[in-house]
Amino acid sequence: MRVLLAIACLWLLSGCAATRPAEIGRSIHQAPIVAEDHGRGRARVYLIGLIHGDEPEGYQALDDIRRLLRRHPGIRVRLVPDMNPDGRLAGTRGNARGVDLNRNWPASNFTPHPQRGESPLSEPEARAVHDDLLAFRPDVLIVLHSITRGGPFVNFDGPDPAADLARVFADAAGATGDPRWRVVPSMGYPTPGSLGTFAGTDMVIPTLTVEFERGHDPETARQAAVAGIDAVLARLTATRRRPPAPLPFLP
Repeated sequence: MRVLLAIACLWLLSGCAATRPAEIGRSIHQAPIVAEDHGRGRARVYLIGLIHGDEPEGYQALDDIRRLLRRHPGIRVRLVPDMNPDGRLAGTRGNARGVDLNRNWPASNFTPHPQRGESPLSEPEARAVHDDLLAFRPDVLIVLHSITRGGPFVNFDGPDPAADLARVFADAAGATGDPRWRVVPSMGYPTPGSLGTFAGTDMVIPTLTVEFERGHDPETARQAAVAGIDAVLARLTATRRRPPAPLPFLP
């Protein structure tokens, strides 16, 4: 009991306007999938730290990202640290059934395949995050990945301000010392059933897919992740505060 009280006190004193993690579902092996709310603003950002178990680069930066979120209390961020706990523990791209959780979404381009699932949302991890994402109704979605070739970069889907926010992220990440960061509008290969297609194209939610270089130096990746997310949140705050354009003068 004393331990729980101490944790609660630290949480309240942290000053980050965060709620305790809430379980939103379970993996194939019954590991909890949790979500955390940070901030209380009107602008809403949904952030996924890991979706492929063999892509830990963004996940490793989450403690620093949480500290960053304390500086943006005017934006409500829903953070899902780990969408694929079974895959992360096993070091595999897919979940415990070998299904790619970034290809199991009810996107308009979904087609059945053993690595995508027999039907959209056949996997409990994808169902849990899908339902939580729709209930949260974000203004922007950010998903952290890594890629073996061509990284680091930011891909985007959906309407404005997706392209602008992708550029903001890439510029800020590149300013930390890695000039390779850039915006890549297309992945260059088909992505049937992807979260980007479902959220960005079908649901019209501006979506950023952040691709670190696979095996990215943890400190370099941490700096890039924090700088990029910080810049995106700052841009959203500035946009929300911008006064409306004046009406044209009519004689």
